[in-house]
Amino acid sequence: MKNQDGKKNKSHGKSLNQSLTYLVEVTDKEGRLLQRIEAPSRSYVQQWNRVINVQAKGTASTIKDTGGVSRSISPGGTNLLINSGAGVTAYGIRVGKGLTPVTITDYALEILLAEGTGIDQLTHLASTYTAPTVAGSDCSFTIRRTMINNTGATITGISEIGAYMRMGSYYGLAFRDVLASPASVPDGGGITVTYTIKVTA
Repeated sequence: MKNQDGKKNKSHGKSLNQSLTYLVEVTDKEGRLLQRIEAPSRSYVQQWNRVINVQAKGTASTIKDTGGVSRSISPGGTNLLINSGAGVTAYGIRVGKGLTPVTITDYALEILLAEGTGIDQLTHLASTYTAPTVAGSDCSFTIRRTMINNTGATITGISEIGAYMRMGSYYGLAFRDVLASPASVPDGGGITVTYTIKVTA
């Protein structure tokens, strides 16, 4: 293809790529790294794009929440919010023990680990974000959350991770992944999940 000057357009056929990757780090109570799992994310699930569509078109759509209930979601300033505070589990990064492979229709983690200090519970710290950075043709930022095991025993079999987002007054699953190998968090230790969202021009 030629431009108005009759020269070939070198950018013709070049595509824009968006990627999502995750890093899972398990530490002991002294902060020593015990386990590190890094991989491309399996997927955003459908709720992510549906909320973006609501924001882009400026009108409401019906979207399934984390309880499996279809809700009317309107455009709003809290839509897509994942940056949750300490102890907040309705949205933010979460982990669980589910093993079912990811599908585009997932609307929740399969077996969530709840907030608390009981069996298979975690103390959820506040989520953190980095500002978008540009390196060459890439622009990326991270979403990160640490969860501490204060149960008195090791939590084994952590095999799924993901992020819940705000959808107005409701909450939806943004993305979910099943780990290639499960993680175990010792008493007093922690598990940190970092998602990196990147676009490449």
